[in-house]
Amino acid sequence: MLSDYYTLNTICEFICAVIALICLRKDKALAWRLMIVLMVATFVSETAGRYVFLHSASQNNHWVYNIFILFEIVITHIMFAHLFSRYTNFKPVLIIGVIILGLCYAYDMYNKGFFWYSNHTYTVMSVLFVLYSLIYYYLRFKDDQYVDLRYSPEFWWAAGILFFFFGATASNLFDEQLYAVMLYKHHLTYYIFRFLDILLYGFWSYSFICRKWLITTT
Repeated sequence: MLSDYYTLNTICEFICAVIALICLRKDKALAWRLMIVLMVATFVSETAGRYVFLHSASQNNHWVYNIFILFEIVITHIMFAHLFSRYTNFKPVLIIGVIILGLCYAYDMYNKGFFWYSNHTYTVMSVLFVLYSLIYYYLRFKDDQYVDLRYSPEFWWAAGILFFFFGATASNLFDEQLYAVMLYKHHLTYYIFRFLDILLYGFWSYSFICRKWLITTT
């Protein structure tokens, strides 16, 4: 049934993808336009993963997310390169980050295979994204140029990354303890990640709207 695909994840991702398409399709910056690709890939991956889970005998949909994580790594690094370009030449560090994640991905594929989720890659990626976000905020607050952070698309985009991946990393570290707590027929981790999803796509949607407003007014 079509209603089987209406989850909090897919609804948030679809709304964010639509907002990205409306706000960013004419953006002059490639990094921002690529956010449309990332959001569409996110929604398609989540829907495809749901379909495989519901209709596959093994219910193994890990391979879907192993494909998606490649989009996530590349496009997010391009976006951070765009954010950092205003303050410093951070591209060598980001390239090293991509290489490290590529090696992690190859390690996971070699040891687990394509049909098991590359969790080592995701863990390292989460830590790197949190570090990138913190470095961006450090550079942002050292900058003497005044920016109204309430309407700064870069600020809110990085906030989504920081909150989501910091929360995801902390939850994964205490996965066993959190998983053992049951609330209303779901493990506590279920609610934590739903909350993180709302934060991420809420912040990103707002950042896309701010970006569109800045382009329109300037």
